Amino acid sequence: MIGRKSLTHALIATTLALSLSVTAKADDFYKGKVITFLVGSGEGGSFGVYGQVLAQHMSKHIPGQPKIIVKYYGGQSGGLTLANQMQSATTPDGLTFAMTQQTIVPNQLINPDYAQYDARTWIWIGNMAPIRNMLALYHTAKAQSVDEAKQNEVIVGATGPSSPTYILPDLLNKFLGTKFKIITGYKGTADLNLAMMRGEIQGRGGSWLSVIQAAPEMIEKKEIKPIVFAALSRDPASPDTPTLPELMKDPAQKQAAEFVSSESDYGRAVFLPPRTPQDRVDILRKAFDATMKDAEFLAEAKRLQMPIEPISPERMSEITARILATPKHIVDMTK
Repeated sequence: MIGRKSLTHALIATTLALSLSVTAKADDFYKGKVITFLVGSGEGGSFGVYGQVLAQHMSKHIPGQPKIIVKYYGGQSGGLTLANQMQSATTPDGLTFAMTQQTIVPNQLINPDYAQYDARTWIWIGNMAPIRNMLALYHTAKAQSVDEAKQNEVIVGATGPSSPTYILPDLLNKFLGTKFKIITGYKGTADLNLAMMRGEIQGRGGSWLSVIQAAPEMIEKKEIKPIVFAALSRDPASPDTPTLPELMKDPAQKQAAEFVSSESDYGRAVFLPPRTPQDRVDILRKAFDATMKDAEFLAEAKRLQMPIEPISPERMSEITARILATPKHIVDMTK
């Protein structure tokens, strides 16, 4: 007859063995596999740089060191297409994760007919850095400030209506009476930079970082400058440029501007589709966290002028819940 103490030890040993077996299977899962990293933007902008560098360095921190390939959803509404795909069409097996435009989460409330996703169900891996979007004007534009754009038409380029390149100038038109004429269909920020140089457009949105990384000569030659940031705080790279909420006089419009600007917290956030097995979530989160502390990754990020300010997956879930709890009347005003 087995004593109670012996039985307890046997149960503990069995539980430990099962736990180690499950862990071993989870660790073995990625060996010889290929992970697809979907990026909801064009290849040439700052999204592309972050995506490539993360894919290059994160692999070595995943047991089995699977290959990570990056696939881009550039062009009109690429970020929206990616978000919809991740919600229902992507197999939740831990072999696909994504990074989409930071406007996609508030867009769930602004354009529910097109947003066939619920970001509250996404499983966040982590965020490399918050990114503040802006509207910048080329030196050939008749207007060189928000006030001047109320008097003069300025043609600005955008990828699509769910993109920050479109949302900010459109909101300025609606709330402040600016005269931005928005041309959509560009593939990404690199394409928009070329369009400015060719004289097709006189301005574009996106992050100021995407200008610093892809076209620093435009800054050095003073050919482009930001006139407003969609952010809750001023960008250290351009401290004299006002934020969108700062420009609003009406209290309700200010709330709406804060709702739109809150998307800057998403920056370069990476997520998995709903229903991804927890053991694979844990592996990828651990690998992401290790990558954010990796000396080689940080050195390359510094060389490429990629700010790294990691935000935890738990914090990303909190931010998402807060944004999607915005009162309906504020969302309606933003629409």
